[in-house]
Amino acid sequence: MFVNQWLADMTTKYEQIKNIHKIAVETHDPNELRKIPSLLNDWGFKCREDDGELLWTNLSIPTLIGETITIGLRYKKKDATLTEDIFVLNEKDPHVITPYYKGKYQKHSEYEGTHCQWTIKLTQ
Repeated sequence: MFVNQWLADMTTKYEQIKNIHKIAVETHDPNELRKIPSLLNDWGFKCREDDGELLWTNLSIPTLIGETITIGLRYKKKDATLTEDIFVLNEKDPHVITPYYKGKYQKHSEYEGTHCQWTIKLTQ
């Protein structure tokens, strides 16, 4: 069951995530990002449940490297340390999501010292 029917009607995973980003920016409503963990679950990616609590979701579209989208799910583990699971989508292969779990991913050089993010707390 998809989060919203309009998301299910779109043809690729890349388009669905890009549309969430577009709506969040146009409406200035970062709560749109709350849809992402449910979509990942719908697509067969199990979010952490046994070793951490999901605190927030980051969505990033680096402009210098082409048509990619990076999703970051940030967790607080039971031992109080923080970790992030990363998922990358590429417009050239729009149905594939490449997971780089536990923060193991290549940093995009254009972000060096220039982070601007919306933080959405998913728990109280």
